[in-house]
Amino acid sequence: MADPLSLAVLSASITGLLMRGAVVAVDPSWSSAASLPGEAVNTWRSIWTLMQARGGQENPLEASIKARLQKQVDDAKERYELAGASRSALAGAVTEMEVALTELSGDDTTVLEAVRHPDNFETYLRRRTAGRRQNVEAAAEPFFDDLTHIVADEFIRLAPGSRGFDIAAFNQLLAGQDQLLAGQEQLLEGQAETNERLTAAATDIKEIHRAVTRNQSASPTRIRFGSRPMVAAGFVEREGQDELFDAVLTRAEPRTVLTGMRGSGKTQLAAAVATRCEDEGWPLVAWIDAESRDTLITNLYNLALQTGIDAPKDVPPETIIRRFLDQLRSANAADRLFVFDNVENLDDLKSFTPKGSGVRVITTTTRHLDWDSLGWLPTTVDVFDREQSITLLCERTGDNRRDAADQIAEALGDLPVAVAQAAATAKWGGYTLSDYLDRLSNHPLESSISRLEGDDYPDAVGVALFMAYEQALEQFGAAHPQQERIAISLLDTLSLLAASGVPTHWLLKLHDNSDAVRDALSFLRRSSILQESTDSNKIIIHRLQGQVYRETYLSNQEKLNEARARATSLLNEIDVDRLENFEQQRQETRNLVEQIGAITSQIYSHPLFSDPDFATLLAATLYYANNLGMPQSALTLASSVTQTCDILGPNQSDALRARHNLASAYCDAGRLDQAIALFEQNLTDCAQALGADHPDTLSSRHNLASAYCDAGRLNEAITLHEQNLNDRTRILGPDHPDTLATRNNLTNAYQDTGRLDEAITLFEQNLADSTRILGPHHPDTLASRHNLACAYQAAGRLDEAITLFEQNLNDHTRILGPHNPHTLASRNNLADAYHDAGRLEETIRLHKQNLDDRTRILGPDHPHTLITRHNLACAYKDTGRLDEAITLFEQSLKDCTRILGPRHPDTLNTRNNLADAYRNAGRFNEGILLHEQTLKDCTRIFGPHHPRTLATRNHLGNAYRNAGRLHEAITLYEQTLEDRTRILGPHHPDTLTTRNNLASAYRAAGRIEEAEKLFDTPSDSEEDEQDGTEEDPDQETGD
Repeated sequence: MADPLSLAVLSASITGLLMRGAVVAVDPSWSSAASLPGEAVNTWRSIWTLMQARGGQENPLEASIKARLQKQVDDAKERYELAGASRSALAGAVTEMEVALTELSGDDTTVLEAVRHPDNFETYLRRRTAGRRQNVEAAAEPFFDDLTHIVADEFIRLAPGSRGFDIAAFNQLLAGQDQLLAGQEQLLEGQAETNERLTAAATDIKEIHRAVTRNQSASPTRIRFGSRPMVAAGFVEREGQDELFDAVLTRAEPRTVLTGMRGSGKTQLAAAVATRCEDEGWPLVAWIDAESRDTLITNLYNLALQTGIDAPKDVPPETIIRRFLDQLRSANAADRLFVFDNVENLDDLKSFTPKGSGVRVITTTTRHLDWDSLGWLPTTVDVFDREQSITLLCERTGDNRRDAADQIAEALGDLPVAVAQAAATAKWGGYTLSDYLDRLSNHPLESSISRLEGDDYPDAVGVALFMAYEQALEQFGAAHPQQERIAISLLDTLSLLAASGVPTHWLLKLHDNSDAVRDALSFLRRSSILQESTDSNKIIIHRLQGQVYRETYLSNQEKLNEARARATSLLNEIDVDRLENFEQQRQETRNLVEQIGAITSQIYSHPLFSDPDFATLLAATLYYANNLGMPQSALTLASSVTQTCDILGPNQSDALRARHNLASAYCDAGRLDQAIALFEQNLTDCAQALGADHPDTLSSRHNLASAYCDAGRLNEAITLHEQNLNDRTRILGPDHPDTLATRNNLTNAYQDTGRLDEAITLFEQNLADSTRILGPHHPDTLASRHNLACAYQAAGRLDEAITLFEQNLNDHTRILGPHNPHTLASRNNLADAYHDAGRLEETIRLHKQNLDDRTRILGPDHPHTLITRHNLACAYKDTGRLDEAITLFEQSLKDCTRILGPRHPDTLNTRNNLADAYRNAGRFNEGILLHEQTLKDCTRIFGPHHPRTLATRNHLGNAYRNAGRLHEAITLYEQTLEDRTRILGPHHPDTLTTRNNLASAYRAAGRIEEAEKLFDTPSDSEEDEQDGTEEDPDQETGD
């Protein structure tokens, strides 16, 4: 055998990455960002200790990594050398991986994600090594792909919190415990330092054992949600504060409401309670902005996701929230705090107020209601008493003129936000209290600020808050004109965007010089004009201060237009696609959704809707949410889309795009009726505004056709696809990719309606054109070959189908590697064709291989893993291995219900097939119950005439027939035959199957004459639904 590749540097690189991960996990400045459970932090700390070099000897963990890598890499090397790859090419691939790992170790953001989500490390690594792969010789690229998997698997095996840690890393470390302890005894005498190290190592191993034997996949032990303002330095204790803390901390009162006018300090008091609860280590502290019902629902939904609640994308947020609250109510007693800040309408909290043992809820509001009768303990947060105001003014300014302080407090009505602002303005402006009083009394501000219900403060409050802005801008203008412009941009933006705060990293982009922005933010925070959230992620302007700024500085229309343009420009510069990390993309999209939702609910922010650039932002945000699997978040912006269309007109291009993307979100969420209504409206408006031949009009027609297909309205879909194919061929030419995509989708619709000859003709044409235009290895060519193979399979031309599926699997394996998702999908489709051809042992072998690979690569809960398990169960069923089939079906049904939701098509499909397996095993009653439940759900979700509903009705008829309930079976068969003949046509395979089943039922019931009218010699054919294919046809989506 040839010399092995040197892996010393590679194993050292993995060890270095683990070391960096341990530092991130253990370092207090990082661990808060990682939000790791305590046991995971302890385990990382133990790993860090074990990885320290001992007396210049080789790190034992590094040696173990090297030994494992050497065996796997040598095996791979031998395979690829036999395939013609040179040793130098393979060595070059190893070098590129070493460089990639070194670069990755220096990227704290990626290391942090790897520590938080170790099971996703292979995804991170593949993304980061894509550039390095380009430097690898072509013959060694598949080897590089395998090497990526080997390296990722090794990291995951050793990373605390991963699924593989307790079954791999722990076993390895524990295996060395006896040797370490034996070495400790031998070196005890005269080797105190070594003794210390070995004792520590043995203790660390035991600590790891304790940590990993706990449930590693449990939800985080501490959850901190929301961005609340920091408690101000020198926070003034308020009347009733001790009673409030006592009520919350001792569980005396589960629900407390803080009432008072704006600026009285309700939010600060609630923040002080939340900080105290966090300091005492409460498992859950959630800060929820509740200014509107939509905002409340969005925040509770995101909180539910953070706690680990399963949230299938077709389940509405309200349902997910109820599941979360039900779980909370039934959980073991624990101290948990929810703060609902700035509740405007108590009805918004109905059905959404958390309950449970140890749960405490605090609400802040300006509303004065009969709170006692509503089950809340009311605490009125009043203004300062006079002595508190005087003390604060004197202490913060260093000026002991109590008489001036008293007059300032009198003028401001002792309102806390105004008194604190006056002190800051006097201090940073260099005024004595007497000077400040003179300026306050003689300021020329003409108009008083408007008041909301419950507000009762003097006009001087508005003057005091205005003076703060005025002085800050004057100081900037005199010393730093550039920073004056930056400060105006900050205040403009913060006063128009979400009152709950704006992400700090966004604000830093307001100017090319981010350091100058930081300086301006620092000064405005020092001046008490702005606040920072406790997690440092947001900058917040007090609602009352924001109102004063809008009603004074932005009262001029020209200035308002400039402010609107700045705010919109800032939001439009958020480039989600630029972010490499998937979770970062989702979080940035949540931030955008939060801002747009707030702008929609805040009347004073509505001027932004008149800016076409805001419509561009809305359309892009909806696209991001859809593309990142967040349709429910997208749907929270439905009223934003309506408002945009109302203001800009329904024919404005970005308004049309926003409505289109909202319709796509409805599709993804399974709400096809709403999706179709929007797509139909969009198609009409596009044709009127842009013309029938405009690309956006053609895309609108395409997406409406796709929605019709999803809803089972196949004939309408075919009409639109045919029209689109004619138009695109005429406008773009027959070889344009969009023309090929349209032809492909029309062909799929033909196949779905049983028009297989037409479908096959078009699929053959598409494959020939794709091969000629794009090349034989282009992904679209592989997809075309796949679609033709499926059509051959559906037409019973199994030998031709298998040949194409085998070719596709070989090409995917060679081009993308054996572990690529497309390769696994190709293997699944070949297994399906083997199944139809009766080659069941080959089917089972491929499905088992796929199940092992997908479980390892994607995890046991990934939808593709669930599909593979389901298909293996189908194969077991058809070979008569019913016990194994039923076990897998039952597991799949449980997992699909938990992960995808009870109404997801895959869940319904699995329930149907489990029912069939029960029927085959003679468990007729259990099968019938499941079929009846599935038919009821399909009828409600898809409608009575959807192909899936018809198939389910046919299944139930089969179950009734097998149980001897012939009259009920015949009724269902007759109804299904009538519907399928009308919808699919008399010659569709599904129609023929139903006619055959009805004939069999007639014959069993002694109705021979009626049976013979259907078929001379009917057979006993039945349907089984399987999830046989996984590659979607070409789709178009708007952006």
